[in-house]
Amino acid sequence: MKRQMLMFLIGAAFMILLASISFLIYIKRLHRSISYFQTAGQYVQQGKLDEAVVILKDTLSKNPRNAEAHAALGMIYNKKELLDAALSELKIALTIKPDLINIYQEMYLIYKKKGMEDEAKRALNSYEKLKGSK
Repeated sequence: MKRQMLMFLIGAAFMILLASISFLIYIKRLHRSISYFQTAGQYVQQGKLDEAVVILKDTLSKNPRNAEAHAALGMIYNKKELLDAALSELKIALTIKPDLINIYQEMYLIYKKKGMEDEAKRALNSYEKLKGSK
């Protein structure tokens, strides 16, 4: 009986150790992701859009399902007047995370620039619908 209890305690301690290590790895990756966004944001504020694009593409190469990185990249492409690329990135972000409300505003602006009034209205309606539900 004592041997079984000892084995149980050793197993439980091992599981706690594994969970702790996994959590630390997750926190480290999360911190690194936040650092990328801060750096990209600083580059955008300084007008260094190409540098911000490099940082975001690097982030996406490591985690292609990062909706926020796709959204940020789409917004930078909009600033650079790369409207089709901007829409593509924003649509990817929405497929990953459809409740990112600011994406609809950005899409509205891009569709307006492109003269695509129907699409602009749909984006604006989606924005207002999500805004009303929050």
